[in-house]
Amino acid sequence: MEMRVSEIDGVKKVSLLGRLDALGADVVETQFSGAIAPSGVSTIVDLSELTFLASLGVRMFISTARALSWRGAKLVMYGARPAVAEIIETMGFGDIVPLVGSEAEALALVAG
Repeated sequence: MEMRVSEIDGVKKVSLLGRLDALGADVVETQFSGAIAPSGVSTIVDLSELTFLASLGVRMFISTARALSWRGAKLVMYGARPAVAEIIETMGFGDIVPLVGSEAEALALVAG
């Protein structure tokens, strides 16, 4: 599991690469929440290179989204592969952490 952090026009961008299973979540969860939550800056998450998403990964997204929400910021995911998008839809956490198709859509959603 690999994580890259950058910034686009004042919005944090996190790219996740690999499998966000129990082992992957263990590797990046502290880094992920530590890079996002304390800053209170709206964040978009690129899932285009994420090949698998387990429940521990879902928990990581939800807890970080809630921490941002308390600070008036948003967390939006985008670019999920079909298998990952299906997991997100099946688990029904899209109301807490929205999933859109593209980076431009994600940026528009955090701006609005």
